[in-house]
This record gives sequence, structure tokens and C-alpha cells, in this order.
Amino acid sequence: MVRFHYNITTKASPMLAWKLFSDWRRWNQFANVYGEVGWRDGKPWEPGSRMQIELLHPVNAVVDHVITSCTPGERVGWIDHAIGVALGQWVTFEQGPKGTKVHTWGDIVHSGVTIGGRKVEHLITAFTEMWYENFRLMCDQAAHGFGEAGD
Repeated sequence: MVRFHYNITTKASPMLAWKLFSDWRRWNQFANVYGEVGWRDGKPWEPGSRMQIELLHPVNAVVDHVITSCTPGERVGWIDHAIGVALGQWVTFEQGPKGTKVHTWGDIVHSGVTIGGRKVEHLITAFTEMWYENFRLMCDQAAHGFGEAGD
């Protein structure tokens, strides 16, 4: 098992950050790797609900994304399964003195899977950094559009 983590701070409020984060139709703006993304079972973001995520890059795969816990604007957790890899991941949104701290971390379990000669954990950590930095930029732009951090 391999653990990863990443933090960003945005000028957006926790609820505005959550609003952008939870809108899966925007995810290609954070990382242009998605094909079809949609909810398969349950209501979006409720524990037990399932999302199906088609990845186009770096490998064509379908991820089964199951929400394990969710308090909008505060935290969300899920378990992903795809191509012999299981991933438990959590994200928290916490208001701080310099804005909202968004913290994500997860545990990756796989049996030696490599994609294009790269270890899965390296791909996931690089993807996480790119996704959350692009997410931060969009959050900051949205907060600026409101004149300050607000929702």
C-alpha cells in the first residue's frame, strides 16, 4: 500500500470550492483525461452512490467510484477500483486565515501494475498535483468573480 497527499489553498470559500469540486461536468477543465462521467447508482455525492468515470489517458479504463462519506463543503471520501488498482481517497475543505485549505490524501493498493512503464503511484501523485493545481486556479478565478471569497 502506498499513501499520497496533496494540499492547496484557495481564495474561494469552502462552499464555493465544494461547488466547483462536486460539478463533475467541469473535471476536464482540471485534467483533460475524462471521457464519459456520470452517476450510475444513488444520488450524487451521497454515501453509497456510485459514479462511473471513463479515463482516456494515460490508459483507457473505467473507474468504479463509490462515495463512502460526504459532508458538502467540509469533506468527502470514496473508493475507486480500476485495472487492478484500488484507491481510497479523502478530501477536506477547511477555512483558514489565508483562504480555504483543500487537503487530499489516499491509499493506493495494487499488485505491481505499471502503465507505460510508470508505477501507478507515480501516475496518481502526478495526476493529483495537476488536477488540484488547476482546481485551485478555477476556485481563485471564481472567488475573484464574486469580489472576494464567497459562494
